[in-house]
Amino acid sequence: MSDETGSTEAPTRREYVKYGGAVIGGGLLAGCASDSASETTSLKTSEKTTTERKATTTSETDSPYEVTIEPYGQVVFDEVPKTYVTMGSGAWTDIGFAFGNQPVAMSMTYYPLQYYRSLPDVSFDENAVTDLGDVSAMSTEQLFEIDADVHIVDKQLVASYSGWDGDDFDRIETNVGPFAGSYIRGEWSGNALGMEFSFPYYTLPEAISLVGDIFQQRERASAWTRQLESFTADIADRSPEPEPDVGIIYSGSDPSKGTFYIASPTAAGVGNYPYGVLDVTNGFADLTDAETYQTDYEGLLEMDPDYICVDSAISQLSPQEFESKFIDTMSDDPVGRELSAVKNDAVVRGCGRHQGPIIAHFEIEAMAKQLHPDEFGAFDPERFPEVLEDERLFDRQRLADIINGEF
Repeated sequence: MSDETGSTEAPTRREYVKYGGAVIGGGLLAGCASDSASETTSLKTSEKTTTERKATTTSETDSPYEVTIEPYGQVVFDEVPKTYVTMGSGAWTDIGFAFGNQPVAMSMTYYPLQYYRSLPDVSFDENAVTDLGDVSAMSTEQLFEIDADVHIVDKQLVASYSGWDGDDFDRIETNVGPFAGSYIRGEWSGNALGMEFSFPYYTLPEAISLVGDIFQQRERASAWTRQLESFTADIADRSPEPEPDVGIIYSGSDPSKGTFYIASPTAAGVGNYPYGVLDVTNGFADLTDAETYQTDYEGLLEMDPDYICVDSAISQLSPQEFESKFIDTMSDDPVGRELSAVKNDAVVRGCGRHQGPIIAHFEIEAMAKQLHPDEFGAFDPERFPEVLEDERLFDRQRLADIINGEF
């Protein structure tokens, strides 16, 4: 697995494709900047028995088994879980759904369900999911009521935001189901639950393998890994030199006030996975490595990257919102209009932080088209993700087949 020392040295494109990469830094502060504006909502929750009938998990064993979850250690499963909960890092939701089983509860704020809707013969029933809202508001009572078999949730994340202590987690694990998740979206370190921690511990292929172990579906995990390796290798081989010089600004930035939250596209964590596949360089290298950093127009101009990517704009901002908030506003500012990216129409829509194997395919496709349109074709924000068949960079049916257990 990835280095636990928190090193942020960027891998080469070949290393990235081979080992699956790890990418976005500063996810916590940036997440607060954009996600906290959303109010907690509740969606209709189906009866657990109904959800269990919909689950398509196929067990490879009926005997008790153990799965090691870094940094927490071994989790014992008496039987293969049929229902699960995710939150915080949407990567686990995407990975879980890739195994043909949607969660019974999750944080649905900004979750890009449009990608699932664009796949043939695939259905995600959002009305059968309880929306847990922001992690800071989650209570133990919610999880008791949901009564899921497993919680693919990072305990450190919940403890840091909601103030839960060890007793709270023990109550859930003893009376409901185990916790079997780790923070993989980006680099993060601190002290919660009485232990020092430093993330990430898993690359995307490793996280897929972990969920394969939890659901005892190792063949499907291998199918996803092969598909991901094949797709990313093709993109990496076709990506022209030189590597794009990219600076990330978070969508929670406010160009009208000249306030920008920036981060590195080469920092560790699965949230930056598409940037690693495309082997970009960090356009804000002198200002930030793995930490989110606040700056202004003058700070952006000091570094002046070739491309400015607005984090999560591919899935979270409509073309009209993106143009109004970022393109128009930055162009109207006397310093902003001097940025190379603004002059060259290179302020682009960046990928989100919820990179499981399904979402990663779509967002790699979108990033490749924006950074290398001559090679991969132009990106059409009005149509995406409904890309014309002859302009697609991956086979939608192949993804649907693996989700549906045909591999």
